[in-house]
Amino acid sequence: MMEQHCFAYRNGNCKALKIRRCQGEGCPFFKTKARAVEEQKKVFARIRLMDPASRKNIMTLYYGGKMSLLDETEV
Repeated sequence: MMEQHCFAYRNGNCKALKIRRCQGEGCPFFKTKARAVEEQKKVFARIRLMDPASRKNIMTLYYGGKMSLLDETEV
């Protein structure tokens, strides 16, 4: 069961897409949990390099304004 290795698979459902059945490795959103964590670290590193206004806009739009997420993630 490949879906159990996907970062978006929880409680028997895909949290990334609105589909009934996981497509496994053929899914364009499929990635392991470890890969998802590493990609998230890279995203936060890039956001940290932005000017304060852009950084705040992105964190508000996509992360509910939780600026502390930038501090909590090590690169």
